Amino acid sequence: MSKEVISAISHSYELATYSTPELRGIFNDWLSEIEKEVIEFLKDKDRVDYDEIARQFRLKHESIIFILGKLAGEGKINMQASGN
Repeated sequence: MSKEVISAISHSYELATYSTPELRGIFNDWLSEIEKEVIEFLKDKDRVDYDEIARQFRLKHESIIFILGKLAGEGKINMQASGN
């Protein structure tokens, strides 16, 4: 899982280097709002999988991994991996 998070973050930052300051600002504003919504969605839940969050926010699995990795890295959420 950590490998997927690092890969998603690296790819996002790579793309950001090609964007304009205006686009980076719009993306950061959107990301901040989505992060707040994801935190609210996760509140009071013991366990949620990536696919459930992706469906809720109509985002791809990789985007959710990026957002959750960012939130976990900032200490805003706790993540655990488990085998099925």
